Amino acid sequence: MARSSSVSFEAVEQICFQLLSQGENPSFNLVYAELGNKGSSEIVQRYIDQWRRETGAAFFRQRSIPGMPDELVSAADTFMGKVWSLSLQQADQLLAAQRQELEQEREAFRTRLQNAEDRVHQLETDATAAARQIESLQQGLQSRDSTIADLRNQALEFLRQREGLENRIKLLEDAAESREQKFAAESERMTRLLQTDRDRYNASLKDEQDRSAQERELLMKQIETARQEKLSEIMSMRQQIANREERETRQREQTEEAKAALREAVSKTRQIETSLAAAEGRIERLQAQLKTASEAAHGKESAVAAAEARARAVEEVRLAETVRAQRAEAALAEALAELAMRRKQSA
Repeated sequence: MARSSSVSFEAVEQICFQLLSQGENPSFNLVYAELGNKGSSEIVQRYIDQWRRETGAAFFRQRSIPGMPDELVSAADTFMGKVWSLSLQQADQLLAAQRQELEQEREAFRTRLQNAEDRVHQLETDATAAARQIESLQQGLQSRDSTIADLRNQALEFLRQREGLENRIKLLEDAAESREQKFAAESERMTRLLQTDRDRYNASLKDEQDRSAQERELLMKQIETARQEKLSEIMSMRQQIANREERETRQREQTEEAKAALREAVSKTRQIETSLAAAEGRIERLQAQLKTASEAAHGKESAVAAAEARARAVEEVRLAETVRAQRAEAALAEALAELAMRRKQSA
């Protein structure tokens, strides 16, 4: 007979959260032991199922709050996935252990029932032999009658025990079937929840990939613009160098001091060209790194952040190279001004 309920849902809920925080699966046996084996087993199991439903619903309501960081959602998904996986594994192990115990008890009951039937058969055989001997053994009639009565009472007792064992086996089979049905329903619900989370994650990942592709395209356009600007500056500087060499050809008769200044300006110009070529090489290497990061972004979300960081690095390098080119232009302008001043002095 089921015990009267002397526990509340709040007590069961507190024990479940306590067991979960300790890394334990809040199964019926653990919760019932924490309650001191008090209350109806059906009510305690119903409270545990209610706690699991409400906890899962509260978790997924929290996931839908706008503005929650994706990292927190991913970490919570991983944590809850592990918790539910451990819970299902513990439930499987518990069900398998209980089923094995039931099988062992059933085999023991069958053995005892077979022994009882054998005993009854043996007793019936003895009773039949005794009945056949009654006619020839009139002197032991009273003792034989008493023995037959005792054997019949024992046979009836064994029959009653057999009937009780069969009833208990039926109850155990019904309980096992009920547990299997509950487990199947819980497994189906968890499968639906996992599929819903997987769909949401795929949609979020697709949006992130689209955004990354747009940012990558914008970054490529900026890099191409910077390259064109650098090429234009290089062509302009080369034209200036060509014009200056032409003027130098016409002014070979100027002083050695002007020639030395001119060689120094040419050296600075070549250093600038070398710096610009190195900048173009760095831009190409950064483009290759960006392409590698973009390809990796299709497989991992963390690569998107890396691609953004590399894009910012490319932009910083481009700005630094622009500043360096401006400085080089200023130095070239100063060298040309100094050369013009020395030519005037020589004239």
